Amino acid sequence: MVQRYIQAMKLSPDIIVQEGVMCAWMKQTADDSKSEDPKGVVMVPAIAYCNYLDGKIINVKFRSVQQHPVTGEWSKLFCQVSPTKPCAPYGIDSINLLRPDAQPIRQLIITEGEKDRLTLMTCGFPYVLSIANGASTNIEESHEAFDEWIQQAGEIIICGDTDRPGRRLVKLLIEQYQTRAKVTTLPQGKKDISEVYEAFGSREVQRIIAEAQGISDADIYDLSEHKEDILDIMMGNYDRGYEVGMGGLTDGIFHPTSEGGLIILTGRPNSGKTDFLNCLMAHLMYHNQKRVAFFSFEKPIKGKHVREIARIALGVRNTENMDGAESPEEARQENQKVVDYLSEHMVDFDTKTRLPDSNYIIGMMEAMMNRKKQKIDYLVIDPYVFINMTEGGSRATETEKVRLMLTKLQAWSRTRHIWTVVVAHPRIQYKDGHEAFPPLDIYSVAGSAQWANLADFLLTVNRISKPEEGKMFTIVEMLKVRDQEFCHPGKVYYVRQPCGRYDERESENDCIAEAMQGKVLAKDDEPWR
Repeated sequence: MVQRYIQAMKLSPDIIVQEGVMCAWMKQTADDSKSEDPKGVVMVPAIAYCNYLDGKIINVKFRSVQQHPVTGEWSKLFCQVSPTKPCAPYGIDSINLLRPDAQPIRQLIITEGEKDRLTLMTCGFPYVLSIANGASTNIEESHEAFDEWIQQAGEIIICGDTDRPGRRLVKLLIEQYQTRAKVTTLPQGKKDISEVYEAFGSREVQRIIAEAQGISDADIYDLSEHKEDILDIMMGNYDRGYEVGMGGLTDGIFHPTSEGGLIILTGRPNSGKTDFLNCLMAHLMYHNQKRVAFFSFEKPIKGKHVREIARIALGVRNTENMDGAESPEEARQENQKVVDYLSEHMVDFDTKTRLPDSNYIIGMMEAMMNRKKQKIDYLVIDPYVFINMTEGGSRATETEKVRLMLTKLQAWSRTRHIWTVVVAHPRIQYKDGHEAFPPLDIYSVAGSAQWANLADFLLTVNRISKPEEGKMFTIVEMLKVRDQEFCHPGKVYYVRQPCGRYDERESENDCIAEAMQGKVLAKDDEPWR
């Protein structure tokens, strides 16, 4: 059984012999009513990772090598036997300064599991330690007696797991070796370096180790390394953004580049936030060929959401007969063209199976982009209250949870050059006398001032509905623009067409004159092709 396990893990037999790995039996709680001792234990085959110091075994970790007959998964049952605590790191004898054959250590890799250590050694890395008790280890206590040996290494590579305990362990190791450590980045969807090796082979493992980054390398903008980029900017050769397609007034308050970041959209309930956002995204898809992904909890029936975008694109309210202009057969052909186009530019995630958190949303986005081999330009989360904010744990305040969630989304968005739009509700508003609510300011978003602090764009949508006064329009106010080279905070008036398009207007008076006096103003009413 142990031999089969070693072969399945693709571990080098020479490394197995060199490291003194053994076959063993370990106890497992009986889980069989037909057993002679159903409440007792049974013996199962196990691999024994023996840890040595000065050539003698100092502790052993036993791991079951039983394989599930249906799923093929290997058992995760293990136990550790050690006469002393804390346990020394597995492989500590390999860096023993007192060994007669001790050599200068250029590079030391620290990983989480015993199998990961043997994987890295199989891939050609001779000096590897694994953490004695995995993610639950007290690093300072476990490494204290061997600190001099560890510090002799020219560089320390931290190659941890990507699950939550693994990330926590990586953080602890970074804190322990902050000034000298480099950290690896594993491919999306791979939990540990052994999974990478099993899927892609030793060359990919070697690449990952070679490309490990210093703790602060990615955060340092070294001018000497970016001279050409800086000169291009100084000469005016850089991303100047693009018009969104709604008109010059809109471009004055919202003129995005391709850098990506965080857009916060807020407004009172029933103020038209989702309607306006649908129109804006439709313009971006049709006039800029941008690809948009929606986590649209406001639109649980995804087919109807697609129809709303199609109405905007076609300029009609009724897609069954194009507002009476076409027969059902002709309308179906037009609808087919729109659906074909949107299939290449729009993704709607359906999250009926779970309450998503930020990690789930990011993971779904990455998986979808990998599957379609297409980049997404905009991600819409509407509204954020349906996100399970797991950041910070159960003791974190809402303010802290919001900050951590937004920071994570913003960092990912900038790295991937995606604009993430989050629709958020304002805190409770009270009327300031009789009819009107007080205007929303930059810090009116519920839960935390971090919405305003972290947003690259922050805008509000307010629908005015007073038909007796001719006031039937929407006000969009941009409250914050981080980079104001191409656009600035300001206010734009819009009149909404029945199809869902929003037409710009210069002022409130223009909106009233159009409604009450029949003033003819420009309308975008032709189908988009």
